[in-house]
Amino acid sequence: MRKGEVQIYTGDGKGKTTAAFGLCFRALGHGHRVRVIQFLKAERCGEHVMAEKVGLPVTQCPMGRKSGPCAVPCPLIKEAERVLKENAADLLVLDELMAAIRHGCVSLDEALSLLDMRPENTEIVMTGRRAPRELVERATLVTSMEKVKHFFDAGVPAREGIEY
Repeated sequence: MRKGEVQIYTGDGKGKTTAAFGLCFRALGHGHRVRVIQFLKAERCGEHVMAEKVGLPVTQCPMGRKSGPCAVPCPLIKEAERVLKENAADLLVLDELMAAIRHGCVSLDEALSLLDMRPENTEIVMTGRRAPRELVERATLVTSMEKVKHFFDAGVPAREGIEY
């Protein structure tokens, strides 16, 4: 992989994780080393089934969306640091990092530190609503997913294969 960039997928609309996984599958198709670390997510979804089939390592939060931090420091931050220190990924996705920051599982300083230790060839993608200004400033690509209309608002529940 050439020089890596820092991407953020944020906003209140649907599709942040879906876009990140799409990028993972694209990178894998070109032979890149890819890792996904999912903060505050512990449930198994359709993307995990496909990730296993194509050999995409996904590390999930042991606690899921339960309240605050499970440990200090967050074991997923330590895993992200290890991946970066060992230059073990060309693409590292930090899914729901913004939520982990809001819930106090990860500090903003820890997130910024990951960007500081990023090898030049590693692309980092961070997802989650309400990205902190400091991360947005450090990113080289920021996409905000805007909800214009969503069927959840009409009472349609999440559907297997579409939302999870």
